[in-house]
Amino acid sequence: MNLNSTQLYLLFCFFLVNLGLSQNSAAQEVEVSGFATIGLTHSGGDTVSFRSSLLNKGREDFSFAPDSVLGLQANVRFSENLDAVGQIIVQDRTDTNLNNYVELAFLRYQINRNWSAKIGRFSTNSYLFTDYRYVGHLLTWARPPVEMYSTAGSLGNMDGLQTSYIHDVDFGAIKFSLSYGESILHNGGEAGDVRVDYEDFTVFNVEFQATEWRIHAAYLSAKLDNFVFPDADEFVSAIGLVPSIFKPYAEQIQFSIIPDGRRVTYASIGGQYTLNDVEFIAELSDYDGDWGLASSARSGYATASYRIASLTPYMTLAFYNRGEQPEVIDFAAAQAALPSPVYQQLLFLTADSNETIRGASIQQRSISLGMKWDFSDSWSFKAQFDHYRIDSFGSGFFGELTALTPSEKFTYNVANISLTTTF
Repeated sequence: MNLNSTQLYLLFCFFLVNLGLSQNSAAQEVEVSGFATIGLTHSGGDTVSFRSSLLNKGREDFSFAPDSVLGLQANVRFSENLDAVGQIIVQDRTDTNLNNYVELAFLRYQINRNWSAKIGRFSTNSYLFTDYRYVGHLLTWARPPVEMYSTAGSLGNMDGLQTSYIHDVDFGAIKFSLSYGESILHNGGEAGDVRVDYEDFTVFNVEFQATEWRIHAAYLSAKLDNFVFPDADEFVSAIGLVPSIFKPYAEQIQFSIIPDGRRVTYASIGGQYTLNDVEFIAELSDYDGDWGLASSARSGYATASYRIASLTPYMTLAFYNRGEQPEVIDFAAAQAALPSPVYQQLLFLTADSNETIRGASIQQRSISLGMKWDFSDSWSFKAQFDHYRIDSFGSGFFGELTALTPSEKFTYNVANISLTTTF
């Protein structure tokens, strides 16, 4: 999807909003709604800065930016079978490309009671709470666990076609969805903009729902292409000019950093169970890819909460485990194959690339304690404290405050108070 089509999505959302506000609308039913979170977050430490999503800016000390969100949605029903949905979400994005603010923009046709189809931009439904992960009033947490949901900015929606089928069973309903299309990651930083296309993007979802529980499973597969990063041309040129003794390692570096033509897959399963005032939520995921900037990993979390009148205390345990050590080449093999002076020169030449790989690597555990107070039907107050234990070269979820990613394990604390509402 290029910039022109992104603008079309935004115009489509504005069209839905204007249609909803128009007194002369020809639609049978129009609904304009929204949601907002105003959150004050404090992150301690002088090593990294906090961000709730990989697509957002890193913030330090006290800040309203990391956890504050504003969303506007328009639902327009044209007939009994045809409706349209548009949603814009404003948050602290690093890259202000329009693509990063248009969450939904689709037409939906209800073929019959069980079958439906969508075209446009829609949710991948790749997580248990993908569809309303930004609607804080509907969530227990101050934010969904970053170990699972920080990456959802690039995997949370897609552009294409989707068909869904709902099958009624004795204990509830089962929903199957199959989607095909594309998605684009737009991100940036101090060094410049980064972009990668997810092409041939296929998503399969299964969801079981009953009165007291919900189970969700997803499988995603996509081919990466058109990777753009700062000084890309200079990087490729330099790779081609290295001495012959370094050629095999230059090819390893290029393979590690440039993912074009390779496929990544993601699988997840999650469940939510409620019994009276007790609720349990858990999700697990497995990501498989040989791209050095986003290598294979497993992640998950478990949350337990107990509602006492209008108060809900909760605790979450979460993890993110990378599949391999973050190195741009196989340094052990290189050291065994090269004379010592040549190996030292290789270390010097690969230092920047290796630091890039290390800076993106993630390996951490966390425990979160919080309280939600539902003081009205549409307003909630939340307080949450997160304690992260980050392994060496594992702070990639967060922004860097120092020139180098720390090579030692360290801890990192984040506190938040917030107000959430729907309107």
